[in-house]
Amino acid sequence: MKALVYWPSAPARVIEYLVESLNRITGVETARDLDDAMLKVRGSEIFVGQLSNKILEEARKLRFAQVTSAGVDHLDLEMAKSRGILLASAKGANSFYVAELALALILALAKRVVDMDRSAKSGVFPEYSWGIGSLSTLRGKTVVIYGYGGIGRELARLLKPLGAKIIGVRRSVKESFDDGHAVVVGPGQSWEYLARADFLVVAVPLTKETRRLVNRDFLSRLKRGSYLINVSRGEVVDEDALYDALSNGRLAGAGIDTWWLYPEDDRGRGTAYSSRGIHKLPNVVAIPHRGGFVEEAFMDVAKLAVRNVERFLKGEPVEGLVDYEKGY
Repeated sequence: MKALVYWPSAPARVIEYLVESLNRITGVETARDLDDAMLKVRGSEIFVGQLSNKILEEARKLRFAQVTSAGVDHLDLEMAKSRGILLASAKGANSFYVAELALALILALAKRVVDMDRSAKSGVFPEYSWGIGSLSTLRGKTVVIYGYGGIGRELARLLKPLGAKIIGVRRSVKESFDDGHAVVVGPGQSWEYLARADFLVVAVPLTKETRRLVNRDFLSRLKRGSYLINVSRGEVVDEDALYDALSNGRLAGAGIDTWWLYPEDDRGRGTAYSSRGIHKLPNVVAIPHRGGFVEEAFMDVAKLAVRNVERFLKGEPVEGLVDYEKGY
């Protein structure tokens, strides 16, 4: 079978590894740009890389696609399903790196890193007073991780040594249990813990069920003065509700890596972040979707892709198989 690799955001070293490794098990060609990918995918049975609907529309012979992102919410899954394409995502491959960023955002908010840096750069030395000049700690604080999958479990493991009380919310849980890092509960049990949360970390996939999951009612259940961290997808959070919660003091702040608006191209041109200007609020630490943009993470995804192509060719189950009914 012929495999096409199109992954324009990947470092050269990762592409070299991917092509060399795939060449040992099947025929491989690469695409230099989107137009080239749309042309070459017409003759390909296997695709590895940044799949888009434009490429999918031309993929008449495609049998297996390995997407190099964890989410597939940008794809027309009905089209892929109707074509009989076996679709795998990279969910789990970059969980550690996204969890690492979530921890960085939590610490940046607790330790007021951005505020203090801004003061220093403006020549202001804040007075030693409680409130304006004080910091917080994670020891003894409650962190609720809403979406206790790969990212959530990695984050809980990272948080545990800091002395935080960790609650993981997972859809499939019927009865609560302790996994050694967190008390894991189902969504129906989560309301009581949201009221105690000092930090809420959102790490669920974007599906029909989770779109605007974090709405006004959800935010109203949080303890006043808590923080929200979003490493999920922008559309999981109601933009207007979050803006109001950050503006009226319901939330003390937020750390956000995923947004509602993205540039029109890879050069960052076009409207991005938030139509309400959430990224400009002084109590928000804003990161331009970089959770998995780590070379080691890309290499881990490439290794997953090679394993999955080999498994597909052998007729074996692949990792990260997308459930078309669930949407992830």
